Amino acid sequence: MLQDEHALAIIKQKLGGSIKLRSGVKALRYRLHNKKGMIELINRINGKIRHTSRIKQLESLCISLNIKIIYPSTITIDNGWFSGFFDADGTITYSIKNNSPQLTISVTNKLLVDVIQYKNVFGGNVYFDKGQNGYYKWSIQSKEDIYFFKEYISRYPSLSNKKQRLFLINKYYYLKDIRAYSALPGSPLAKAWKIFHDNWNNRG
Repeated sequence: MLQDEHALAIIKQKLGGSIKLRSGVKALRYRLHNKKGMIELINRINGKIRHTSRIKQLESLCISLNIKIIYPSTITIDNGWFSGFFDADGTITYSIKNNSPQLTISVTNKLLVDVIQYKNVFGGNVYFDKGQNGYYKWSIQSKEDIYFFKEYISRYPSLSNKKQRLFLINKYYYLKDIRAYSALPGSPLAKAWKIFHDNWNNRG
């Protein structure tokens, strides 16, 4: 996404490469071609990749560059992988249910093994959705679980455009608790909720 240019710029600053706008779509593409940069990249991620398909790709790269692949150890909450995977495949949204806003944090993937660790560490639920050729989705909705995840993110910050909504979680619960979402139109509370809503949807 175009909004994630900041994250790609950090990678380019450390490893080189190029960032270009993909033709015909609102997306960016990062490319890394030089061998020195590829070796530097592998040394940084070797032993930290957990996504099933990415491990297979890393194996092929390591073989071609004669580098010994390191497989990841058992994951714990003291690992930034959850934050990075959330940046790639996660969402944070709220919707109105039974006339009240409901905040949801979720991660989706085709393989159960790549999302079940979220449930093991952060609670919540995992279910299979038959849509879009089938995928697994982990999600949390309770205030306790969301604040627990937010505390983790404060230690391993999001670098994608999702960080804006994560930053607004405290404001969301404050305004929800005082029922600003159902205030009379034109009242100070209604205006406060509109400002929050506009900031929530400003992903630039």
